[in-house]
Amino acid sequence: MAPRPSTYLPRLAAAAARAVSTSTRQHHPAPYPSPAAAAPASSPHAFHAHLACVAPHLPSLLAALSRARAARLPLPPATRALAATALLRHGRLPDALAHFSLLPDSDPAAPLPAPLCNSLLAALASSAGSLAHARKVLVRMLAGAIELETVGFGVFVKAVSRKDGGLTDVLRLVDVVGRQGSRINRSVVAAMVVDSMCREGRIEDAWRALEELRLRGWKPDFVAYRIVSEGFRAAGRVEEEGMILKQKRKLGVAPRKADYGECVLALVSNRLVTEAKEIAEAVVLGDFPIDHSVLDVLVGSVSDIDVDGATMFCKFMMGKGRFPSTEMLVHLCENLSKSKGDKMWEILSVLLENGYCKNARDYHLVVSFLGKAGMVREAYDVLKEVKRKRLEPDVSLYNALMEALCRNDLLRPAKKLWDEMFTSGCSPNLQTYNILITKFTEMGEIEEVQQLFDHMFQKGVAPDVATYTSFITMLCQENKYEQALEIFKKSLAQDAEVASSVLSMFILALCKQGNFKVALNVMCSVPSRVENMNSHIILLKNLTDVGEVEMAIEHLIWIRSNCSSDFQNIMNELMASLSTSASLQHVTKLIQNLHSQRLVDDADPWMKLMGNVYA
Repeated sequence: MAPRPSTYLPRLAAAAARAVSTSTRQHHPAPYPSPAAAAPASSPHAFHAHLACVAPHLPSLLAALSRARAARLPLPPATRALAATALLRHGRLPDALAHFSLLPDSDPAAPLPAPLCNSLLAALASSAGSLAHARKVLVRMLAGAIELETVGFGVFVKAVSRKDGGLTDVLRLVDVVGRQGSRINRSVVAAMVVDSMCREGRIEDAWRALEELRLRGWKPDFVAYRIVSEGFRAAGRVEEEGMILKQKRKLGVAPRKADYGECVLALVSNRLVTEAKEIAEAVVLGDFPIDHSVLDVLVGSVSDIDVDGATMFCKFMMGKGRFPSTEMLVHLCENLSKSKGDKMWEILSVLLENGYCKNARDYHLVVSFLGKAGMVREAYDVLKEVKRKRLEPDVSLYNALMEALCRNDLLRPAKKLWDEMFTSGCSPNLQTYNILITKFTEMGEIEEVQQLFDHMFQKGVAPDVATYTSFITMLCQENKYEQALEIFKKSLAQDAEVASSVLSMFILALCKQGNFKVALNVMCSVPSRVENMNSHIILLKNLTDVGEVEMAIEHLIWIRSNCSSDFQNIMNELMASLSTSASLQHVTKLIQNLHSQRLVDDADPWMKLMGNVYA
């Protein structure tokens, strides 16, 4: 391979870590661009700039391409390549291939981009049923003298070697590549080929591949020889294993630490995590050198597809005296806490014993995941260690343990922990109150919830929407409507926006209990500063569904008289919600009454809805 600057591996590790991070933050989507961002620009040049801007956001990218296609805007090769690259990064392999296929083969002004070609080649080779498409991409690359790289060619020949007769095909490809493979790390590719064959149980082909590749100058290293020797050892063929190990000492070359690290990180950056895991396993199980930053990325990325494999990488890393980064450890623990709490505790125990936790925040991370895994006893032990070290556990640590206790219905210990917080001088925050209030509402403990609710106000902690709705919903279920109304009035006094959200849940809770009179009274008494359109629709929809059409009509008349500016919007939204109603008879009756009350006329969309009902 061409020499790399000394900063290349750290930069590649950072890129791979970003790839892991973006793949695990689906619950924090990127901000959606404005609607104008989806519109095609007026010229191909302007559209290219626009596409580059929206490329990180898949919905905007797809919308832009769709509108450009509808407008028949011609896309120059550079824009096609940009689209294919962006789509590939988002995992839209068929769409990326479609745009790539429209790129011209021979355009001196815009040759096929080597990074795109190699990434697409690897992605297709890795995808089930797409090897034929990958071959076509390789043919275009060879015809256009496009430089092949380790990831592109390596993943392709790895896929080819899995097939029956794959060795012959691999050797033919190796011969064809020739000078176009100057950026291919041949030792790494040789290891990928024999690893693939051994995983398919074709250990004789793998042994032969070592010799054939060596004769062609592809220099199998100690990693490749160990892979094959382990294949024979697993098959119980000890004699052949010994012969291969002798060949390793005589013919093999020592692997370079950076070579495998670069390959693994490039694979992860291309979302080829399975391939990264497999080649990294060969390195780690053979105890060959590998940079800790590479292991760190593996811990995070592999945990999504093979949590046991990720655990193995983490343990290997810790065995070398290094710790995973917080981000990657969080990702691993999130996956382990779902079903493998014992393995998670093994890792966390080692970290604790080796001084991983330096402050209360680090301990909070440990307690939080122990709580998620239901390991409350262990979480308590960690809290004791925090106190022994006089680190003063903060409220977030207490909250993590409190949440674990409530999740496991351990209410007595939860109350004890609550008292302990005050004894330790740690004041509860909104999250603490909400954890307890949510649990006590589930248990129907009205007095406990009321005490906590009052305590919040005494301590100057403002309830949020979740606090109010939990309490009000429970009160409605217990038919404590006057008390529920008093709690709602507190939200009105606190904040109009909070009250608006609470109002919707209050009305819904009343409707579920069938107490429409109270719901109507509440709606008629809400101050005008509180947004209430959604609450009106909830009430009207529920009234219609249970056949209380007259009450619905009366309320609509009240809305027209008292909220005239919102009346038409409420009517439109109500029509949309009723179009999916299960009770067509009640909907029809409502529409007929609306018509007779002259709330709608013959040309109104409501009449069209009634026509659809009878159709």
